[in-house]
Amino acid sequence: MIPRGRRGGWALLLAVLLAVTARTSRAQELRCERGDVEVMKLTFQGNHAFAGSVLQDGIVTAPSSWWQRTIRLGGFGTRRCFESDTLAHDRLRLIIWYRNHGYASVTVDTVVARLSPSRLTVRFSINEGPPTIVDSLAITGLDSVPEQERAAVLKGLPSRKGQPFDKYANDTTRAMMTERLHNGGYPDAEVLINSDTRLAARRASVEFAVSTGARMHLGAIVLKVDPRPGATRAVMDKTIRQVASLNEGDLYSQEALERAKRVLYQTQAFTRVGVTPDSTRTKGDSLVPVTLQLTEGYMHQAHAGVGYGTLDCFRTTGDYTAYSVGGSATRLDLNARVSKIGVGEPLTGLGALCPTAASDLYSKDLNYFGGATFSRPAIFRGVVPSYSLYSERRSEFDAYLRTTPVGGNVTLARPLGLVTEAVSYSVEYGRTQAQPALLCAVFNACDAADQTAVQRLQRLAVVSFSIERNGSDNPVNPTRGSVLRFEFRTAGAYTGSDPSLHFNKVLVDGSVYVPATRNIVLAARLRFGAVLGSSFGFDNSATFIPQQERLFGGGQTTVRGFQQNELGPAVYIPAAYDTLHADGSAFAHGVALKQGDTAYFSSSSAAGGLRTVPTGGNALAVAMVEARIRSPFLPKILEWAIFLDGGAVWNVGKEDESVGFNSLRWTPGFGARIHTGFGALRLDLAYNRYQQPAGAAYFDAPVQSGGALYCVSPKNTLPVTVGTNNAITQASGLCPGSFQPPLQSAWYRRFAFVLTLGEAF
Repeated sequence: MIPRGRRGGWALLLAVLLAVTARTSRAQELRCERGDVEVMKLTFQGNHAFAGSVLQDGIVTAPSSWWQRTIRLGGFGTRRCFESDTLAHDRLRLIIWYRNHGYASVTVDTVVARLSPSRLTVRFSINEGPPTIVDSLAITGLDSVPEQERAAVLKGLPSRKGQPFDKYANDTTRAMMTERLHNGGYPDAEVLINSDTRLAARRASVEFAVSTGARMHLGAIVLKVDPRPGATRAVMDKTIRQVASLNEGDLYSQEALERAKRVLYQTQAFTRVGVTPDSTRTKGDSLVPVTLQLTEGYMHQAHAGVGYGTLDCFRTTGDYTAYSVGGSATRLDLNARVSKIGVGEPLTGLGALCPTAASDLYSKDLNYFGGATFSRPAIFRGVVPSYSLYSERRSEFDAYLRTTPVGGNVTLARPLGLVTEAVSYSVEYGRTQAQPALLCAVFNACDAADQTAVQRLQRLAVVSFSIERNGSDNPVNPTRGSVLRFEFRTAGAYTGSDPSLHFNKVLVDGSVYVPATRNIVLAARLRFGAVLGSSFGFDNSATFIPQQERLFGGGQTTVRGFQQNELGPAVYIPAAYDTLHADGSAFAHGVALKQGDTAYFSSSSAAGGLRTVPTGGNALAVAMVEARIRSPFLPKILEWAIFLDGGAVWNVGKEDESVGFNSLRWTPGFGARIHTGFGALRLDLAYNRYQQPAGAAYFDAPVQSGGALYCVSPKNTLPVTVGTNNAITQASGLCPGSFQPPLQSAWYRRFAFVLTLGEAF
């Protein structure tokens, strides 16, 4: 017979053993062999205190996955089968679970119903019975703890009077109190649980007896630092003490010791970090000496890489990191990258290998970035500061060119496990160049003087806040988990920007990754964005939105059926147009306008040499779903993908803008991933069945012809006149969005091809 005082311990030990067995068996998932009976459904009846999903997590028996039960095709989902011994153990697991939660009289029966010779359902019928209630709860031994700190130790404990006698809650209460005491100056604190249950009365008394031990402070902080083999010491003792933030005389805190270990590792200057309190204290000593045992690693690191992309042509990157500048904890990161190599001046001559990049209006010059970032370990409450200075030239395909001779930012980031919070302030002194047609259509800058003003060097100062939760298992090619990101950006005179630059921008982006089978991963992504005016409303004038802050869609990381940035509003620049009399008849071929003539310019959708200029928008929605399938041959190298991307970019506030689910554009596709030593080479082919949106059409006259910008949208009502010296002038006014390129007649021309490195999301 088990002694009364030890029955709870034996029951708890049995529960732990069964729980371990459950986890091990669940990992095996009771996969089916030939002749086994498949479990199609698992239910719980009579459970009121705990949800069925909670109970199912603690047992082994489980139904086949939804994919298997619904699609019934090999390779989709997992089949799980019935075992009578496992079912008996599951019944015992549920009984122990309930009893440890205070339901001593619980009974559990099992019902197995055959659906067919090879399939069945399982039901657990539970009679919980009334719980044993805690009618007396006492916590003793805290008299020596100061009143304010005692309240902190007792705050929010799960064990409470009037609640069921829950052994798990009692164990959690003991652990919480012990941890709080260890962090409050009592490293030797212990908490014991004494309980008395009266089963007939269904009542229990619980006492937590605390032995705090002496209140302790930190003693001497001893450093033992080993340099990297073959190298000399690089990090000064003073720096190590500053980073660790442990001082002799501080109140002992286990949490502070763990924090010191974490921040020392985060410097990446050490390959080994040990923070060890001295456990051999003499009786009556109130000081705890602490030893920091460190081994230094490499203090310098450099990387270089080259790549190719359909939009960047050839590109190269280089990074250098010094982990301890001058023996301090300051980290220096130098970053450089160059793209458009092969098509951008002065490194040209490879346009035939990069036809897409060569067709970009802003690929005539190399794009570049050069920057330096200084950062220090976490300061107050885990906040990591960094300071950057940079110069760059970057472009968006056929949309704009942003040149920043000098820029800088200050960022305060706080990593909290899976979550990272950041606040930053950035200042750029630069200019954004865009097509005259875009400036006219979006910024209402249609003459040369206005366009020069819009594209002048300006100061853009932005305050941003972002929070990201990365719960994926791999930052490069995740197979499970999720990634969520929120960002808010604001600029205006209140941030130090040029008065003409003011906006509020919100971006929300979320991705989830679920393994459907051993060889198939399902990935999904949602992305929403909005750019608002200073009054947090949509404004069609758009003058408050710098072009680089507008929202774009389409391309290799959003809706892959569209060319880069061509999802959403656009203006068009045809290479030719017709000249029409006021009565609508066309001028004879070769006949030029003469002084005194009045006519209209109009271009048909069949105009040759058409160029599309994405204008971006102030609202964005993107949805992406993808199945990533490991290839049955060369599985370590080759992976296939089937995807469906959808989205839209709108200019909310425009009268004729249609905003809603029906305006989303969906493009299916398939692709391949070739895993290499420098990342996954991605090839995607997506089908686009949609006609390009209607927009304004402009003819950008050559400089030798006057350099004017003419509206040539069909049926526009802006008359053109010829004045003295044969100067051609078009009346001012709105250029209508009546030009629409024709739908590609050949089905094979409706495919968009992507070749790049890395997954789309």
